[in-house]
Amino acid sequence: MTSSTEGAELRLVSSIRYKFASVSGDEKKLSDALHTQLIPLLDKAGSPHKAVRDAAFQAFISVNNFIKPAAVVLPVAALVGQYKTTNSPMVKQLDLSLIKQGVPRLDLTKRRELLPVVLRGISKETSPASAAGFFNIFLRLLVDIHVPGRGTTEDHLLRERTGLSNSEDAIYIAQWLGKLFLLRQDLALASDEKLDEMLHALPSGLSREDVAFLRNNSPQTWKPFAPNSLSLPECKIKGIGFLASSAFTDSERYIPAICAAGSTDSRVTSVVDDILKRSSVDLESEGVVRSLYDAHKKFPAAQRIQILKLLSKSTKACSSKNEVVEAVKQDFDLASGENASVLGLEALRLNKALLGFLGWIARNSSPSTASDHGMGPALVLILKDYILRQGWPEPTPRGTQSQIQDEQRLRANAYETIGILARGSHFEHKSKDSLLKWLFDSLVSDPTPDIVVYIESALSSMMGLFRPNTSAESRDLEILLLEYMTLPEKQGRRTARHVAARFANNCLPYSNILARWVDILALGGGSSERRDVLEEGQRGLDPWWATKLHPDDALVLPDWTKLAEMFFHVKYEEDENRMAVDQTSKYTLFPNDRLRAFPIAIRFVKQILFLTALNENKFEVDWESQLERNVENSLTTRQSIRKYFAVANKESLLIILNAAFDGLRDHPDIGAEECISCLAGILSFAPSEAVISPLSVRTQELLPLIKSNNQKVRQLASKVFGILAPWDSQSAALISQLRNFVETCQEPSAIQSSEYQGALACLGAYFSRAAYYGKVKSQDVSDHAQFLFESVTSALPKGSTDIKAAALDSISQLWTANIHFPQNEDLTKTIDSLAKLATSGNEKAISTLGRLAVPSLADSSGSESEPIVKILDKLFGLSEIKRTEVHFATGEAIACAIARWDSEAVQLGLDVEPSGSGKSDVVEALGKRPSRINATINKLIEDCKTTKPSLLKASGIWLFCIIQYCSNLPEIQSRLRECQVAFMRLLTARDELVQETASRGLALVYEKGDQSLKGDLVKDLVASFTGSKAQLKVDEDTELFDAGALPTGEGKSITSYKDIISLANEVGDQSLIYKFMALATNAATWTARSAFGRFGLSNILSDAELDPKIYPKLYRYRFDPNSNVRRSMDDIWKAVVKDQTAVIDTHFDAIMNDLLKSILDGREWRVREASCAAIAELIYGQPFSKYQKYYTDIWKVTLRVLDDQKGSVRAAALKLCMGLSKTLVTQLRENNSSASAKAMIAQVLPFLMSDKGIENSVKEVKYMAITTVLDVVKNGGDALKPFIPTIITHFLGLLSTVEPEAVNYYYQRVSEEDREGLDKLRSNAATRSPLFECVVDCLRFVDEDVMRDLAPQLVSTIKSAIGMQTKVGCGEVLSTLALRHSILLPPYTATFLKAMETQILDRNHETNKAYARSSAYLLRSATPETRDRFTSKLSDLYFGAEDDTRRQKVADTVLAIAKISPDAFTDLEFRLLPFAYFGKHDTDEYVSEEFEAVWSQHAGGSHSVKRFIDEITQLASKGLNTSKWALQHGAALTIASMITALSSAAGKDGQFTEADLQKIWPVLDKALALKTFKGKEKLVAAYALFVLHGKKLWSTDSALAAQLKKIALREAKRNNEEYRPYAFEALAEFARAREDLDMHAEAIGIVTEYLKPDNEAHKITELERKAADSALKVAMRAYNNQKMRTNPITVLNDVATTAEGAKQAISLAKDTWFTNAAELMNQAATSEGSPDSAAGVVAPRWFRLLVADENDAVLENQRSSRAKALGAFVKAWKKGVFGLANEQGPLREEMEQKLKFMVETERSIDVQKLLSQVLQQLVA
Repeated sequence: MTSSTEGAELRLVSSIRYKFASVSGDEKKLSDALHTQLIPLLDKAGSPHKAVRDAAFQAFISVNNFIKPAAVVLPVAALVGQYKTTNSPMVKQLDLSLIKQGVPRLDLTKRRELLPVVLRGISKETSPASAAGFFNIFLRLLVDIHVPGRGTTEDHLLRERTGLSNSEDAIYIAQWLGKLFLLRQDLALASDEKLDEMLHALPSGLSREDVAFLRNNSPQTWKPFAPNSLSLPECKIKGIGFLASSAFTDSERYIPAICAAGSTDSRVTSVVDDILKRSSVDLESEGVVRSLYDAHKKFPAAQRIQILKLLSKSTKACSSKNEVVEAVKQDFDLASGENASVLGLEALRLNKALLGFLGWIARNSSPSTASDHGMGPALVLILKDYILRQGWPEPTPRGTQSQIQDEQRLRANAYETIGILARGSHFEHKSKDSLLKWLFDSLVSDPTPDIVVYIESALSSMMGLFRPNTSAESRDLEILLLEYMTLPEKQGRRTARHVAARFANNCLPYSNILARWVDILALGGGSSERRDVLEEGQRGLDPWWATKLHPDDALVLPDWTKLAEMFFHVKYEEDENRMAVDQTSKYTLFPNDRLRAFPIAIRFVKQILFLTALNENKFEVDWESQLERNVENSLTTRQSIRKYFAVANKESLLIILNAAFDGLRDHPDIGAEECISCLAGILSFAPSEAVISPLSVRTQELLPLIKSNNQKVRQLASKVFGILAPWDSQSAALISQLRNFVETCQEPSAIQSSEYQGALACLGAYFSRAAYYGKVKSQDVSDHAQFLFESVTSALPKGSTDIKAAALDSISQLWTANIHFPQNEDLTKTIDSLAKLATSGNEKAISTLGRLAVPSLADSSGSESEPIVKILDKLFGLSEIKRTEVHFATGEAIACAIARWDSEAVQLGLDVEPSGSGKSDVVEALGKRPSRINATINKLIEDCKTTKPSLLKASGIWLFCIIQYCSNLPEIQSRLRECQVAFMRLLTARDELVQETASRGLALVYEKGDQSLKGDLVKDLVASFTGSKAQLKVDEDTELFDAGALPTGEGKSITSYKDIISLANEVGDQSLIYKFMALATNAATWTARSAFGRFGLSNILSDAELDPKIYPKLYRYRFDPNSNVRRSMDDIWKAVVKDQTAVIDTHFDAIMNDLLKSILDGREWRVREASCAAIAELIYGQPFSKYQKYYTDIWKVTLRVLDDQKGSVRAAALKLCMGLSKTLVTQLRENNSSASAKAMIAQVLPFLMSDKGIENSVKEVKYMAITTVLDVVKNGGDALKPFIPTIITHFLGLLSTVEPEAVNYYYQRVSEEDREGLDKLRSNAATRSPLFECVVDCLRFVDEDVMRDLAPQLVSTIKSAIGMQTKVGCGEVLSTLALRHSILLPPYTATFLKAMETQILDRNHETNKAYARSSAYLLRSATPETRDRFTSKLSDLYFGAEDDTRRQKVADTVLAIAKISPDAFTDLEFRLLPFAYFGKHDTDEYVSEEFEAVWSQHAGGSHSVKRFIDEITQLASKGLNTSKWALQHGAALTIASMITALSSAAGKDGQFTEADLQKIWPVLDKALALKTFKGKEKLVAAYALFVLHGKKLWSTDSALAAQLKKIALREAKRNNEEYRPYAFEALAEFARAREDLDMHAEAIGIVTEYLKPDNEAHKITELERKAADSALKVAMRAYNNQKMRTNPITVLNDVATTAEGAKQAISLAKDTWFTNAAELMNQAATSEGSPDSAAGVVAPRWFRLLVADENDAVLENQRSSRAKALGAFVKAWKKGVFGLANEQGPLREEMEQKLKFMVETERSIDVQKLLSQVLQQLVA
């Protein structure tokens, strides 16, 4: 059975082989046989029988020989099918060989049909060799594949049609296509021996096996021009196109596309960019990220750049620690390592992408990820190494300047990335410190200022890392910061002090003493220090800033004792020994270069001391001024400090005080004020025995300071002197010294003034403090007191202002201490003197007057004439003074007078601790005066009822001062209710200060009163707040208006009630009184409300039960334009409303309704303005559902008041609009598809698009609505779709209405040329404006539904548009739709193009061009029928145009189509190219240039003219048949140009086809019949060419031949002088072309008169000269060619005869004469005829003609032409044209002599050579 099977198979193989052999000679039959028998034959190659296999293989060899002819077609599809089904390797190999040969022989259709057969199941191939071969076949088929447009139906079906339905096949093809993109040409052609070396030297991402696969194991596969080779660039282009189609999914083509991203072919990379942009691959997928990292490891630099960009979009990529570190390390080594293989620009690009990736990692790594895996430190080290490789600290320049700049940018980016990475990383302590030190070194040493910013940024980012937890860590950081804080300037390029100070402030706690020392050093730089360093130092010392810098930590103040110990501790006894010789200060921390830090340290230690004493832990931004105020004005604060000092460390206090003394002694010019302030501040509260007494030994050191020119220093020094001197054993000597100076200097000079003032102050301070200490009694110092009193009284009348002040201060201190009360006349003089000064506004005098009432003797008599009464009368008499400060000083003086030491005003001046007699005889003995208190209160309450403004103001302030300083006294407590009533009355005062005084007074009354009093006060306040009217009691002097508020025009103004009555009487209108009073009452109402909330008044209402109806009004009042009202109401709101959110939620509707009503019904502008601001605040942060029902109303009322007559109301409305817009935009940005966003858009857009919005006639309303819509569109997303058509059409209309009026004004007044330039600017402005950007944004969301509504509205807008900007915008919209939404456009293209047919004719040039562009874009997606209709319309418009302008518009449109839609133009070229050819000959220059550009772009050559002869002649005929001259002339020029082009294509002796001649002649005949016009010379010249190349037409038609001659003669006879020369030349060419005619005589007859022009050359015009020149050409060229060839001597004789009579013409046209003579002689020399007997006579005539007028040939070119003509003549003469030369001896001699003479006399060497050659030719 086996043998029988084997035999049968052998017979089959033999039979098939015989069949093939029998038909091998017939390719057709062989092809048929192969289709039926080849597959069975090859199947036997897989037979189990060896004999059969051998026989089949031998048969295959025979078949292989038979099929070598290319015409033999193989059954490729069957072979592929067999290859896929068989299991035999032999069969597969044979199939593959035949398939490879057969594919190129298939036609295109069959090759495309073969593709799915090849691809289906291609991934199942297991044999590498077979797989490579089969993939090679795929590549051959790929070249012919047709990839449909993206998104089309064919595109969606492509995957199935190409056989890639199985995803495994698609992945297989995609992967190998990706590898194909990695294949370089050098690898494709490399030999096997060199392949490994090349792959190692420049890795491509491919293995050796991959390269072998792609080139099918043969370098010949990709070798250019080799048989059956493939083109690698072409395959890549086709491959990327195939990959981009729907045959592959995004995930399948993602990595292969990245492979193509590194291509240098822009045709590939542009497709790749589009693939990656449109890809839907999830970059947060772990699998995708892993595949990207795997690809990154293998791919070369170009692909790595793309991968890094993609990874920089994935947060998932940040979590792969090992992959990130490895990728970064590899890439840096690749581009900047020791063995870097990527250099130049590519290295820069790789580094840039790498740093961008690292920045992404740094910003998006979660802290746990970076910390747990240590990725951050590793990356930081890599970046640091990268910077070091560049050169550090100074980079090493490499490459060009541009490359150096790029490297610098990368270096800066690296520094910044280090900081960002380090911020989220976990470092070991030493590594962290090392990195910090390296960055500090970089900061001080890097030479590039631009990079320093990034280093500082890196350091700033690292601050979060440094939060020391151990003392060692803190110590290391402190040492580092101090090192760079004290770094010498010469050691680096710049200082790091600012960054060091920032680190100290941010990384070390406020309690850290060394950190504060760093800040003190920062401030110690003084004026030479950088501002940012000073600010950082100031910030570091500020405890309020400490709470902001360390918000999570409780603030701990530095230990002031340790601060003192560190800064100032030096044993006083050793100071002389320890001071450096060249150092000013004895403290080692303050050498000379840091001396400015000393006062800063003193001040800081003092502040910390006081803050510690007060146990402060909460700080406001103005804590420093608060501290100073509390220390000066708060008895509680002063008592707390004194108590703390009593138990504080006395040694530390003494250290600080001694340091301050040392500063005053060692460097008084630096920080004296701070040092003396420190002494005065601390000593005022220091214990006497423990601190003041030991320190008193240094009292004498203060004496130099009293001479200081600084008044503050003198005052503080005298104060310190007074505190210390009573304890000093040497005080008597000091006092004596001071007194002696005062005695000897009764009238001090300017130089002595300061010392004199200081001496007086010291004396007063000394005796007063001594009295408080109980060390002296008043009687003990009477002598000194009397002396001081006399000195003061003598200084008051004649002393300077400063001396008076010092004297008053000195004596007031004595009187306060109950020392020396003047008696009798001295008292009277003193009171009068002080009162006089007080009346002038001297506050010191007022204060002194009050202190005069303190001593016990001031009320000793108990009568009305006692001193206290006089003093109070003087003080009450100061009410007329207008200065507010004076009234406060007066109030304080009154308080001192009536309460003495029971008044806080006196107690606050006590700066020592009283003891002994000082306490008993002074402080305790000199108490209140109850009767004076009651009398004073009665007077002030009564005066608060007065209508006199000055007294009202003074009384209110005085009453406030008395309550302020004496509120603890029972006499005051019992009168609080009366005081409350008085203050309530003052709330309506117009003076703001009075209001504030009343408010604070009410607050004090409320604070000190009982519950009943508090309740009454609340009732009064609420009534005042809610009341709409204020009761106004007036008399004649009542001030109702501010001065200048109501001017009368005479430099005066109405202020009082008396003024109103006078004005009413004057004008005879008594109603004015009531109108003015209404104004005044309204002002009083708001004035009263403005007083609310001042100084805690709102707290009075905080506990009251309020009617809920008050909330809407209270809420609105918080936004009142009056800042006082606003501030007051805000305070009340905060006090009354404990939970603001709850109250607003509860009363939201009531508040909103009240505001909406107020904004419309409010008659007062302040109500409208407040309502706008209140609505903005009310809806801010609220969910939309909360105010959805009010939303449209809010917009309505807001836009209404946007046009308010009051500017501030308009501003508030604008702000509300902006708030509404911002709220809407924010909602859209967060989620533009949410229900709230859609609801907001649905409500607001219809309103804004209405006549109340963007179509509003009010400019402000309109612009606001436009701005809002712009913001909505930018963020609206799909929610906008229902409104897109309306928005687009409205905004297109707005483009023309928002243009500034000034532009239109200017436009109407400029010339037409300027208008064109202005139009261009206007159109650019319109299309680049935010309005048009809004339109473009809307177009992004157009879909089928939107397009359905948009199309008719857009067409309507196009037709109705008036403004140029709107029209341009419409055109741009159409263009954008055609570009972005070409799939949606086809149903509407015909409609749009129909509209364009009229719009392209718009008169405005920019509009016309815009519509032309849009038409061109629309044609891309138009159907063939629509295209034909539109282009036909263009032709009709052109030929129907009444003027040049319309033809220009058509030209613009055709050019736009040619440039923008070249494919559509190509499809329509049969119509448009001939049209363009016709148009480029238009008589209008603009039209001609436009059509010329079209023709040049799409044709350009004469052969293109041959293709369209029919169409061009038809258009020319159409043009000639019109009645418009321009079209007729253009048609004529078109025919002329066409004939010229055809002549050029045909060649000199070529002939036109008879068919073409038949088409051209009727049109040419008609064109020639036209009257002469500009350019007809081209037509007549073409006529001669037509005759020359048209022998087929006229040679057989005698009538036509005669007509042609007639036309030539007719044209030559025309009388147009400009046209005549060209007609003559055409006649000459016509005569030469018509060999059947001898027209020489006729032609001469026409031109004879022009051969003999006027003898006087200077009278000949240029046109006559041209006519003579052309006539001469006719004379010398209009001979019969046939006659010239047979009988040349006759022709020469005729021409010579004519020339002899045309000597004038010859003299005018020498160039023409000599040139044509040479041509004529050359033509004669080539003739075949023999000369007659008269030939010898002609030769001398010609010679003499040529040499005649020899001297007239002035120009060298003329003489050169003559020499050439003589040479041609000699040549013809020697050839025998003029008879035998040997028989003409005389002529020879004549010519020889003449030529020799000419050579000798010729001055040009070139002409001499020519003449010499003629002479040699003659004698040869």
